[in-house]
Amino acid sequence: MEGMHEEPEPQEDRGHVREGHAEIVDAAKKEEHHEDVKEKLKRKEFEIFVGGLDKDATEDDVTKVFSEVGNVTDVRLMMNPQTKKNKGFAFLRFATVEQAKRAFTELKNPLVLP
Repeated sequence: MEGMHEEPEPQEDRGHVREGHAEIVDAAKKEEHHEDVKEKLKRKEFEIFVGGLDKDATEDDVTKVFSEVGNVTDVRLMMNPQTKKNKGFAFLRFATVEQAKRAFTELKNPLVLP
């Protein structure tokens, strides 16, 4: 069999399989990221920013004032780690978009006392 050249057996193209799998994983990650972004944007509709707070104001103080216009479901009072006092601003989340809008329009200069 001199002079005959043996053809190598075809091998499974694993690179193509991996590439296809990577594309599926990438698509799934992009979809998951898209859903995360949509959820965050939706939550933002329920949130308002409140600035100019007294440095001694607490989450309870803020909740008490803003509960007059809606159901406050979350207060994120930004704190200074050194002084242990708030930084003078917070983010409030309401149960509905309508309540958040109402708080924004009706409580332009709320008085939050510690």
